[in-house]
Amino acid sequence: MPDKIVLLGKEEKNFYFLQEALRNIKYQFEYISAENLSEVKFRLLDASLIIIDTIPYQDALTHHFSFLREDPSFRSIPVLALVPEKPVRLRYQLTEMGMDDYLLVPFDRLDIQVRVKNLLRLRQREERKTPKTPLEKSIPQDMIDGLTTLYKTINKAILSEKSTEEPLNVILQYLQQFSDAQYVFLFETGAQDLLSLKRVHPEIANPPLSTLSISELPIVLKAVRLQKPTILNNISPASPLVGYLNALIPEKIQSIIVYPIPIEYAIRYVLFIIKTDENPFDDFHYNLVQHLTHLFTSLFYLNSLEKNVSSKLDSKVWKFLFEFLDQVMNQLDFGIMVIGKDTHLKYLNNGAAKLLNVNAKEVIYKSIKSTLEPRLVKMILEVGEQDTDVNERPEIELVNEEGEKKLLGFSVHTFTDKLNKEEGYIVVLKDITFLKEIQEEMRRVDRLASLGMMASGIAHEIRNPLAGIKAMAQTFEEELAEDDPRIEYVKRIVRLVNRLDDLLRTLFSYARPSKPNPQFTEVTPIVSEVFDLVQQKAQENNVTIAIDIQPNFPEIFIDPAQLQQVLLNLLLNSVEAIHDQGTIQVKLELFHPKEIRNIKNRTHARYFAMLKKMPHLKIHIKDNGCGIAEENLEHIFNPFYTTKPYGTGLGLSIVYQIIKENEGIIYYESEIGVGTDCYVFIPIKKIRTLTEKSSG
Repeated sequence: MPDKIVLLGKEEKNFYFLQEALRNIKYQFEYISAENLSEVKFRLLDASLIIIDTIPYQDALTHHFSFLREDPSFRSIPVLALVPEKPVRLRYQLTEMGMDDYLLVPFDRLDIQVRVKNLLRLRQREERKTPKTPLEKSIPQDMIDGLTTLYKTINKAILSEKSTEEPLNVILQYLQQFSDAQYVFLFETGAQDLLSLKRVHPEIANPPLSTLSISELPIVLKAVRLQKPTILNNISPASPLVGYLNALIPEKIQSIIVYPIPIEYAIRYVLFIIKTDENPFDDFHYNLVQHLTHLFTSLFYLNSLEKNVSSKLDSKVWKFLFEFLDQVMNQLDFGIMVIGKDTHLKYLNNGAAKLLNVNAKEVIYKSIKSTLEPRLVKMILEVGEQDTDVNERPEIELVNEEGEKKLLGFSVHTFTDKLNKEEGYIVVLKDITFLKEIQEEMRRVDRLASLGMMASGIAHEIRNPLAGIKAMAQTFEEELAEDDPRIEYVKRIVRLVNRLDDLLRTLFSYARPSKPNPQFTEVTPIVSEVFDLVQQKAQENNVTIAIDIQPNFPEIFIDPAQLQQVLLNLLLNSVEAIHDQGTIQVKLELFHPKEIRNIKNRTHARYFAMLKKMPHLKIHIKDNGCGIAEENLEHIFNPFYTTKPYGTGLGLSIVYQIIKENEGIIYYESEIGVGTDCYVFIPIKKIRTLTEKSSG
């Protein structure tokens, strides 16, 4: 079996280089944290070598590691200390503590290999020099079987998380059996130098004595104070200790082993192993007791775990649950507050703090009357006192620290704290600003659709009489002589009827736009053609148009005629908005909603929320024209709405209808005297790259 090297320190990662340096040598490594040694110290007992990392403990070496030389259980295990180059005093301190060797950090791979081999070799040499006791020379088979049973019992208790009572009784049983003793008493140390009887084997019913005073028993006092076991063969009947123990057992006591058991630098138990026959205790018995008492250390920690792990586990579970629930609550996109009937705030999540524009740490446990908007406090308390089953959700408009208005919807529910027997309210807050804006946008869409249906009906009713008027005018024109002065009036009637007919056709385009006929389309030729169509008018107005198309733009599945009409109407609209020396920037690119990150512009955020989860053709047209007044922006898509002297008010209405038929969105941002930005997003269901086109 390979030598076991225990690595003792603050963090296991500090030993990675050391383990790598010794990787080719067959050692068994075990890392033990020096932070909780009291609970795991027994795991050091079977180590062939202990390597300690002193660097994190330069000011507390004695506190953490002195037990390795003060406790007899560990004295035979060599210790190698890893120390920093400075301060030098640490090396002297380690030497004074009795550590076997030290190694400066950083160290060479060969250095650590040599030190480890030498220390292990030294330990083996010492073991060979030590004369073997009868226990080591020849162990009876029944003792081996008994020890095997004993270890199985302890392991079973540990693995099954059962009480330590059973293994404790088994240890006392085998101590009595293997040491050829008649009685084994286990006392536990307590306050005021008292020993309390914990166990006795064989069991004594209703023992008349349950405590011993150490100060009254010199033999026990010496063993406990010096932490040294004592063997008393042929003890005098006049000894005070014999007098105390005779109160528990009737036989004459001949020999006693008083064995103090140190745990965590203090004597926790004292064993009294008693023989009533004339055969004295020898070294075999002493070594046997010495080895078996290590098991009490393990049982002590197991018992401590049995008592403490439940409360620690409960504490960790509660802490985990609190932290987990707090994380859940703080990741919700709405706010939650818990308010007592006395109006003091008992809890609020991050969402509530953000919506109310408050610092959670500053307002928690304070009255909401002194920390929140008075109108909100009044509404919360009024709703809380009413029937909680009302269907209407109260709303309130607040202003955030940026000066932006936002609309909050909230609901109030009664709450009972059964633990503290208190009552209060749970308030759920939601920012419904975007929701209201989207609802308003949907109402506007419905309104425009209704206007379209109405306009279609009106156009149909007007067009038939116009056709009759035109036919009669043309007939009258044919009956008149060419030099008749009335013929000019007739021709004017025909021209006006034609103009009205053109207007009606445009109106029909708005009311009943043709269904899209999508096909794979190259965008660049369409943009070039539109540019040629508006270039003449742009030059007349001294307007410069700059076009930016995303490089390697793929073919997109879209209706090319409708795309051309949208671009043409929007560009003409921008050209007409610029009176002189203006610039229009046109940008076309592919856009996917998943690219959206941290939108601060509320207009963008409102419309982005309506985008489909697929690629879109994004058209951005920016001009530095006269701009559109804020109160006019919401009307620009209405049919017949125009601010131009000779406009029909149908150009943007038709664009809106086309984009709606293509399931896209269009919106404007504008500032008077600065210019206007138009954004169009049309979902693209299919994309074909140039490579795919050539291979197909």
